[in-house]
Amino acid sequence: MAQNHFYDNQIRRYILQFVRMFSGFTVKTGSKKNDGVTDYYIRVPSRYGDVSRMAATILKGNSENVVNSAPFIAAHVQSLQPDRQRLQEPFFNDAVSVNERKFDSTTNSYTAEQGQKYSVKRLMPVPYLLNMQVDIWTSNTDQKLQLLEQILVLFNPALEIQHNDNPIDWTTITNVEMTDLQWTSRGIPAGVEDQIDIATMIFQIPIWINPPAQVTRQNVIRNIINNIYTYSDLDTLDYDPDAFEFFADLNAQSSVIVTPNNYSLRVFQNGNDVWCSPYANGNYDDNISWETVLKDYGQLDSGVSRLRLKYHGEVDDLNADVIGTLTSTGVDNALGFTIDTATLPTNTVTAVDRIINASTAKPGFNGVPAVATGQRYLTLDSALSSSVWGIEVDANDILEYNGTMWVKSFDASANVTREYVTNTTTSQQFKFDSKDKSWTDTYQGVYDAGYWRLELIVTP
Repeated sequence: MAQNHFYDNQIRRYILQFVRMFSGFTVKTGSKKNDGVTDYYIRVPSRYGDVSRMAATILKGNSENVVNSAPFIAAHVQSLQPDRQRLQEPFFNDAVSVNERKFDSTTNSYTAEQGQKYSVKRLMPVPYLLNMQVDIWTSNTDQKLQLLEQILVLFNPALEIQHNDNPIDWTTITNVEMTDLQWTSRGIPAGVEDQIDIATMIFQIPIWINPPAQVTRQNVIRNIINNIYTYSDLDTLDYDPDAFEFFADLNAQSSVIVTPNNYSLRVFQNGNDVWCSPYANGNYDDNISWETVLKDYGQLDSGVSRLRLKYHGEVDDLNADVIGTLTSTGVDNALGFTIDTATLPTNTVTAVDRIINASTAKPGFNGVPAVATGQRYLTLDSALSSSVWGIEVDANDILEYNGTMWVKSFDASANVTREYVTNTTTSQQFKFDSKDKSWTDTYQGVYDAGYWRLELIVTP
């Protein structure tokens, strides 16, 4: 089976951490020459003893007559064995979600804001026993006794090591246990010609070798903001405490913002009111009650709880939502929606007086005022140049009377940008979709999960 190359320095990190355990030890060699009183200590170096032949030759100055200096501590791998006792289900995997901090490329630093979200699928690691040998090189027995006394007291019975600081690595911590000790490498009787004495310790480390994790970037399927905040200083809110009753217990309330489950939302006109209903699987008539939607998130406070709509279709834009309050309608699957007109987008096209069917409407008839300079009408259908308008009109165009004739003030077929305009007769705002070349209500319509959210009141 072909496999892509990967290397994460896992065994190397275990070895490095093990070698670091033996760094920093010292031995006392006598008193300083300057006063003859102050004790003199030397630090014992620790090395990884598995050197290549070329490196060893260089260290010895290309000579076999060089004797290694003492004292020093050398460690190397004695063996690496499969550990069948710790073997787990090989096909088990565990998925965790992680959020990275947002990176600011202008400052080359991470900010306090949340960045991208990833899903990490961790695969079951393979257990092994890493056996390490540590040789303590000394020139006399006193050096050996000093080092062994400092080292042996630490293993009671084992020491823990952490081979990395990855918060989602489930194998980051292991332990080191001493299993054997050989006092000396010298024979009996000891020869006087051998200046170096070596004490050998054997350690066992249960390690895990991890296969590569599968990291995927999570797509936005719903927008959930779990930041729960409580107002502590009402003076900063700039309100009249006598104006609204609910401010009286504002300190005891907090707000939670959610897009429940994976529901979509339909905002529609119902007589003179605007209603909103949740639905799933593209079925507007599935009669999902608001009680079902909200039961896990909080309670609806009629006239206080708010609905935010991403009418612009940009899920990452948190500053341009249309906002309104929700009220009970007595219908399980419908809530009333009262728009805050201040949150509507600014008009980009001069307001129109009314919306007409250009093919049938005539100035001065059927409620259409007589011709006057500055009149503006948005047309729902087309009309020929032989009509009362005197010009060829297409659906979604805007007509204006300039004092002498009707002109096309807005050409829908030629416009390539999103536009907004208000019908002064009804105060209703419309947006122009440059792709569909049509006008629709700015905020009424269908919103997929992630493009609408609720601001509910949660009372502690």
